[in-house]
Amino acid sequence: MKEEDSKTISLVLGSGGARGLAHIGVIRVLERHGWKIGAIAGSSMGALIGGFYAAGKLDDYAEWVQELTEFNVLRYLDIAWGGAGMIKGQMLMETLQQFVGSHRIEDLPIPLTIVASDVLARKEVWLNRGDLFDAIRASIAVPTVFTPHLIKGRPLLDGGVLNPVPIAPTLQDSTDAIIAVSLSGVEKRMGKSNRRDTAPKHAKKLRHRYQEQIEAFIDGLQEHLGFNGEQEESQPSLSLADAALLSLDAMQASIARSMLAAYPPDLLIEVPINTCAAHEFYRAEEVIAVGEYWAKQAIERFDNHND
Repeated sequence: MKEEDSKTISLVLGSGGARGLAHIGVIRVLERHGWKIGAIAGSSMGALIGGFYAAGKLDDYAEWVQELTEFNVLRYLDIAWGGAGMIKGQMLMETLQQFVGSHRIEDLPIPLTIVASDVLARKEVWLNRGDLFDAIRASIAVPTVFTPHLIKGRPLLDGGVLNPVPIAPTLQDSTDAIIAVSLSGVEKRMGKSNRRDTAPKHAKKLRHRYQEQIEAFIDGLQEHLGFNGEQEESQPSLSLADAALLSLDAMQASIARSMLAAYPPDLLIEVPINTCAAHEFYRAEEVIAVGEYWAKQAIERFDNHND
């Protein structure tokens, strides 16, 4: 980075489901260090967090998401009978839009690029104009889970499918440095002295009641669609949702490593992939704290290296 008085950064926010809540903690740490976010690029959950921040509504979203429980999350899952996804996402997006209102990306005070995937054309799409929530809805459309979202007649899916850490959109920014946040870091644990015991006791059980309800929902859906859920007892038990989300996690981790090797940022903040499961949005307070912790660790290493 440049001298202490030059602190404008391009912030790249990666994909990773509920682990994306760690982006909130990262942003808080960056702001406390006096770095001004001059541009943002985001995929999937990174697009959502980046969009809320650019619109000046991230604190409202953070307050709301930290009040979610493993039970009331379920009421935002509106089933899509048929089509290319199990959940339409309309109820969730309508709730989120109440916080931020209507915005066009090109009118936001911070330049924002949201990355989605055009799987028919087999290419990523950079959305930096048009309706903010249209772009976010497209970028968070996890394959098989959320239905695709149409923009200009194109069905778009999760940006993390093709670019989970979208550094390339920031390469031409007139900022002092690029800071990227990857949610696919190697498995790690926070030091005991820094770990916050913020998760409720029911969230620490090996098998969450929320997960049981999700799996029951998926099993019912599979039965409705005629899938045979029987398998030998010796085989691991994976629901359709488990298989889809774990596969996407593995794929994104592999692509992220390639992207970071091709476009190394000035500072990389890695959030461990074992921070939480992709659907565990009810652990928001804990995951935000994880983001703060790993951001501080990365910045401390960066400062020591540049002293």
